[in-house]
Amino acid sequence: MRLIKTDINLVSAGIVLLASVTGVVAQTCALPSTYKWAATPNSPLATPKSGWVSLKDFTHVPYNGQHLVYGSNHDASNYGSMNFGLFTNWSSMASTSQNSMTSATVAPTLFHFAPKNIWVLAYQWGATAFSYKTSSDPTNANGWSSAQPLFSGTISGSSTGAIDQTVIGDSTNMYLFFAGDNGKIYRASMPIGNFPGNFGTASTVILTDSTNALFEAVQVYTVQGQNQYLMIVEAIGSNGRFFRSFTATSLGGTWTKQTTSESAPFAGKANSGATWTNDISHGDLIRSNPDQTFTIDPCNLQLLFQGQTPGNGASYDKQPYRPGLLTLQR
Repeated sequence: MRLIKTDINLVSAGIVLLASVTGVVAQTCALPSTYKWAATPNSPLATPKSGWVSLKDFTHVPYNGQHLVYGSNHDASNYGSMNFGLFTNWSSMASTSQNSMTSATVAPTLFHFAPKNIWVLAYQWGATAFSYKTSSDPTNANGWSSAQPLFSGTISGSSTGAIDQTVIGDSTNMYLFFAGDNGKIYRASMPIGNFPGNFGTASTVILTDSTNALFEAVQVYTVQGQNQYLMIVEAIGSNGRFFRSFTATSLGGTWTKQTTSESAPFAGKANSGATWTNDISHGDLIRSNPDQTFTIDPCNLQLLFQGQTPGNGASYDKQPYRPGLLTLQR
């Protein structure tokens, strides 16, 4: 009887342990209503290699358990494009290789399009407003296909034209979001079966505010474990660049303000914990997987961003931007 009793106890303990483990795996978090970050570390993650003055416009995916980052660079004369060699820990980013691309893909967006098992790199300043390239090996900075049109339209009332795209999908459609440095955020869409391809020439204005309040660097994400999407948009404040945030229950739906002010932003000088930069500028939230859903884990939010030494006096193109990392504090 003792043997039988012991077996029952073991089974009961196993059920309790399994339930406990299942609870950990199934843990979900809502997005906070107010954000507080820590700079991890409170210094740039890397400095530009010789000949470059800035590293900026970062896009990040997890790749085989490592970090893969693409971005723009400036050499004091022209913009270019680059990627970092793979690295496992953020502390290793400073020593990993910085690899030049032979053709510029400025302000890039990198993701794996799972339905067709292909990597996509979207960017601006190509033959059309936005372009894309594809690859089977995203680690090779110069292994991408020839450029294809992603969006061929134009916008009015903008000194820059369409700028700073991002692409995201749900189960039925792919969506293109972009800015215009003019207080507006735009959206276009296509059936997911038609992607990769051209979103065409038409777009819809989905958000309107002052120029400084909706400036550029829009990013859109699926919030893991929630029926929710998160949009962040870079704004210009009196103390530097910062991000505002918006939420929606569908990518094709209406976006609601979540954080709106420089004093209580999604991420900015007021809540970043960073002292090496006043600007929390163009970057990417660290995603849970590399696919077209751009899924983020609200329990473990991190933001890879571009920052710079305050008061450096450089013109915008030559400002010494560096990568930085924020980790959400709960």
